[in-house]
Amino acid sequence: METFAKKVPEVLSEVTLKAQVDKRAIPQVQEAFGKYSIETPEIFNPSHSAFADNHSDDPKHLTIEKDKKMEAAFVFRIHRDKDGDRDKVWPEGQERQRNEIKGYQGSPKTMKATQGEVTRYHWYLKIEESFAVTTKFCHFFQLKPVGGKSASDPILTLSGTIVRGKPQLEIRWWTKDGSERTFVADWQECKGKWLECECFMKLGTRGSVRFSVRSSDNAIRFTRKISNLATWRPDYSFIRPKWGIYRSLTNKEDIPNEEDEVRMTNFTIQKLSSIPNR
Repeated sequence: METFAKKVPEVLSEVTLKAQVDKRAIPQVQEAFGKYSIETPEIFNPSHSAFADNHSDDPKHLTIEKDKKMEAAFVFRIHRDKDGDRDKVWPEGQERQRNEIKGYQGSPKTMKATQGEVTRYHWYLKIEESFAVTTKFCHFFQLKPVGGKSASDPILTLSGTIVRGKPQLEIRWWTKDGSERTFVADWQECKGKWLECECFMKLGTRGSVRFSVRSSDNAIRFTRKISNLATWRPDYSFIRPKWGIYRSLTNKEDIPNEEDEVRMTNFTIQKLSSIPNR
């Protein structure tokens, strides 16, 4: 009997970013993702530049620190009462804030997914143990379209929120009828440990996404495939990834910490010939 081996997808192109303690964080990100791949509070207007200790070339919202398990990691910090969102001037009580790194028009082509392509995103995430979420959004990963009438809606996010009174880590995805969500893990179970995250996306009007999260202690072993999802629309230019903290401040009174942080490292973005069978 003839035996057929599983077909391994071909890696067509790749971009990687691994935290290195002997280099500053922002230049590392820019070298891999492009000059304008940074959306940290220092560059917003008005900015929270005082947190950079008056050294604009050494901001403290995005740094690199040593890590026992991962050797080193990017540390994303956000300040409840001082940080904003890009160059938007929000009314008193701010509506939202962000500290993110991203793909954009000037990024390598691998980071800009287009119709018919398959892209893999792989990285590690660690949520600080005192980090609290609210009933509103708090995204740690986004797949966002550029161009088109619906570009304000993500394709998919990895987020923390409270649903029916229970804090959780979840993935959310958007359709023409609104957003849907699925539970990944209990929020308390997610914090203080490294989470290995992987997302495969096939771009098309009837595309698909496969998302998995595994914790370092194996307590979390989540995988979900979403089929027949419109991951591409005719007016999109491309889909790009975003990592960091992007959260609502609508329920600001439910955020106890003035400063929160997450850590991430070992980012890999690949264009593949197909989604692997697993």
